[in-house]
Amino acid sequence: MPLRHLVLALTLLATAAPAVAAECGGQDLIAKVKAETPDKYAAFETAGQAIPNADGLLWRIEKDGKPASYLFGTMHTTEPDLVALSEPVKAALAQSSTVAVEIADANSAASQAAMVAYVTSNGIDLSGAALNGFAPEQITEIKRRLKGAGMPESIATVLKPWFLALTLEVSACELKKMSEGKPTVDATVEALGRAKGAEIVSLESVGEQLDAVSRISEETARKMIRESVAKPDGGDDQQATTLALYRARRVGWYFAMTKETFGEAMDLSSYADFVEGIVDKRNRLMTERVKPLLEKGSALIAVGALHLPGEKGLVELLRAEGYTLVKVW
Repeated sequence: MPLRHLVLALTLLATAAPAVAAECGGQDLIAKVKAETPDKYAAFETAGQAIPNADGLLWRIEKDGKPASYLFGTMHTTEPDLVALSEPVKAALAQSSTVAVEIADANSAASQAAMVAYVTSNGIDLSGAALNGFAPEQITEIKRRLKGAGMPESIATVLKPWFLALTLEVSACELKKMSEGKPTVDATVEALGRAKGAEIVSLESVGEQLDAVSRISEETARKMIRESVAKPDGGDDQQATTLALYRARRVGWYFAMTKETFGEAMDLSSYADFVEGIVDKRNRLMTERVKPLLEKGSALIAVGALHLPGEKGLVELLRAEGYTLVKVW
């Protein structure tokens, strides 16, 4: 459940990555549960199917005879098969005169400077209290994970809990690939939109997006850190599991994962204020900001896939505004 463009700020803290990053590992926890405990998988599948709009990454949006627009759920990953985009997504992009993304031109010097300035002002704690309350073995694992992502171990002692928690949420392997400048799904959509002459629109500012995560409670942030380092391969497992859901176009099933079956780190219900801040609240803001674009029609709204499903997701929020949304892919 990483925030899409926060990763860019993380890469600026990393040291030089190797010329060729190793293939990312990690275990798909859903496949593991299905193979080892079929009864638990069956319960998870039933719960996943009950979540509104849990399946699908591309939706057609229509209202009052306006030219159709599209809603596409992206993922901030460098996996080549996903970056290549599907044919339905390419077709939707070809029909769109406007492409709206979370933060446009996030790789620009201005955006990166804004991210670094925000983190410097709001993500650093020089008091030495950042790791208070963590056991020695947890601190050792935190530093090992940071080093594995190409960052100096020493920053563990100065990162505020919210920033350290989000740093540990990102797979070290994936972070290295991003630091090499490899394209991601969301960046590819924006680049293709620019190449075809579409108007590119930002739905959020850098400050708004970082505010959403920095305002989570310290208690929740510290809980996230503890769960992230509970298993040495936890970050890679989470990445592999999320990729499996995305490839299956079942991102909404993430909301059905429980700590009893998949571990607390994968249970979104364990982090209610985090989900409210980075998903639900932003969904409401995005809904208001995309309405003028939908009124013109021929827009492609490309945002993180976790914003689409659920009763509080964009699909349901837009339906409540009178739009008709039909799953395309």
